[in-house]
Amino acid sequence: MNQLDIFSAGFKIHHLTNLNTYILDQNKEFVFHHETISIPVFMPGSKDEDIFNFYKEMTQNNQLYVFTNDWGLYYLGYTFTLDTDYSIIIGPYLQLTLNLKHLMKIYQLDHDTSEDLTIFYNQIQLVGIEKALSFASLLQLFNMIVEKDVLPKQIEQEKNHAESNSSNQQYNIIEDVSKVVALRYKIEADFLHAVEQGDKTKALELIGPDNLLFSFSERFPNQPLRRLKNLVIVINTLLRTVAVKRKVPPILIHRTSEKFAVQIENKTRLIELKQLQTAMIEEYCDLIVSNSFIHYSKITQEVITYIMTYYNKRIDINELAALNFTHPSHLSRKFKQETNLTITAYQQQIRMHQAKHLLKNESLPIEEIAWTVGYEDSSYFSRVFKQETGYTPSQYRVT
Repeated sequence: MNQLDIFSAGFKIHHLTNLNTYILDQNKEFVFHHETISIPVFMPGSKDEDIFNFYKEMTQNNQLYVFTNDWGLYYLGYTFTLDTDYSIIIGPYLQLTLNLKHLMKIYQLDHDTSEDLTIFYNQIQLVGIEKALSFASLLQLFNMIVEKDVLPKQIEQEKNHAESNSSNQQYNIIEDVSKVVALRYKIEADFLHAVEQGDKTKALELIGPDNLLFSFSERFPNQPLRRLKNLVIVINTLLRTVAVKRKVPPILIHRTSEKFAVQIENKTRLIELKQLQTAMIEEYCDLIVSNSFIHYSKITQEVITYIMTYYNKRIDINELAALNFTHPSHLSRKFKQETNLTITAYQQQIRMHQAKHLLKNESLPIEEIAWTVGYEDSSYFSRVFKQETGYTPSQYRVT
């Protein structure tokens, strides 16, 4: 059997399931290896460990298998014979939503690792029983899929002469490509300036989701979804660049950029992508207005970045001063002078902001939210939260 046929069939399985797809021969060598998501290195099963563990258990030919790892990730596998024995594996996917906060607590993950875990799980498909059975049936038809493609005969409706002329006129409205490119770059520069100033209204006027000048219809003409995804990815990169220029804390830029990168790839409808583009521009504008470091000294910038990274940990002022090669008293005085807040108050402000987000967007117990934002005593957390907001956490959740 031609390896190219197996390779082509592997791509078909991937496109139909949208899952990582692996095909191994009897020598444990990859014939096909295509991933859209990768397991983070801190998780069991990374670097193809799950695949090889699963492969070792797939000993019976023409047999369907299902594998689950320690973290609740599922894989489907099937063994078959062509010119020799092969195994195809697809996954990972989830069958149930997982309590990430519970996992973070059990495995004692630090803040950055918890962020990576959240990003990873947001990319994984949730596959119900019926859909999993459909995927299983597809794997069992792999031998048939390997067969050569039969190209369909294309039938097109004949266009009349008037329609053809009308179509040609539409495409000849703007003939000077250089002028179009120049205009795009001018608008792009104005757009970036508006974002830098936090002007959401102006930014959306310049590059809104329905701006035809930035539809780039000449790219991927038959793949509108892919074209729009690529455009939104580019806008995400431009927005990230502006945030860096305005000296927004790198940890905030990273979280925002990664969040939208995942959401872009997960969208399956044009209307959803257009809505996401608008939301992304607005959020970056707010991020820049609220968190720009441009007016802060280098030492205050470093302290804010540190607090935002480790907001849920106890901060040792002596250790923080040592990291910035200064005296604790000078560090505290400089920070208060520039932010009008003590380091402790600034950390508490960030904790409360995160707690508000979790209360409104996650159905987690109050105790777990308290632990997540850095309070071991949930009663103390509730008292601090009420002092800051005027509501208890339970009251805030339903307002």
